[in-house]
Amino acid sequence: MARPSVAPQPIGTEGPAGVEPPQRVVRRGRRFFRLYLGLLGCAAAAFAGLVFLVRDRQDALLRLDEGIERAVQGVALPGYGWVLTHSSDFGYPPLHAGSYLAVFVAFCAVRHYLEAVLAVVSSLLADLVGAGIRDLVGRQRPSDTLVRVVRHSNGAGFPSGHVIQYVTLFGFACYVVLVTWRGGLPRAVIATALAALVVLVGPSRVYLGAHWPSDTLGAYLLAGLWLAGTIEVHLALERRLGTARADRGG
Repeated sequence: MARPSVAPQPIGTEGPAGVEPPQRVVRRGRRFFRLYLGLLGCAAAAFAGLVFLVRDRQDALLRLDEGIERAVQGVALPGYGWVLTHSSDFGYPPLHAGSYLAVFVAFCAVRHYLEAVLAVVSSLLADLVGAGIRDLVGRQRPSDTLVRVVRHSNGAGFPSGHVIQYVTLFGFACYVVLVTWRGGLPRAVIATALAALVVLVGPSRVYLGAHWPSDTLGAYLLAGLWLAGTIEVHLALERRLGTARADRGG
């Protein structure tokens, strides 16, 4: 009885056990890249739309903001108020400058000099861009006649400077810890703490009455785009430095 013929497997589709074939890896990479670009595009469009609402549809947006802000401030759970009150502390002097210094020194201590410089410089530049947008938009912060204002802040409110700082500084630090440190309890604890700061700062600003919810949403969108760009710059510099080291070694 003749054996059934088996079509030969195309070259480049084979791989060791547990390793995906190169062609499949390329296809997945392209799908991921398209998804990544799509998410960035959606975030940029959402930020632009929010700027339009803040400038030209303030009354409608204010009604939505008021309802969300009162809901956030009205939660009565043990520790809830304390956590949200102090989640903003790293954005106020002297801890504001101290947070930049701490990240810089921590990365230098483990010889991540590129990451130390990039984290601080990128976050400070993002803060300048955010300040410029606040001046252009000129949106007023919440008034204590509408909601509870625990801590008064000066200047315009959209987008939130605290959120921009936390996402670009602590968010980038979290990324570096996840991709450069070996797995273990210290890595998990530090990454979780940094991610928690990023997640909590938005609700914290709303709870304190320092910003409207849309101020923090706009800041998350803007800072998320900035963080994505910073990560791309970091990866590009890492590739270039790795190539230069390999050339010197050869």
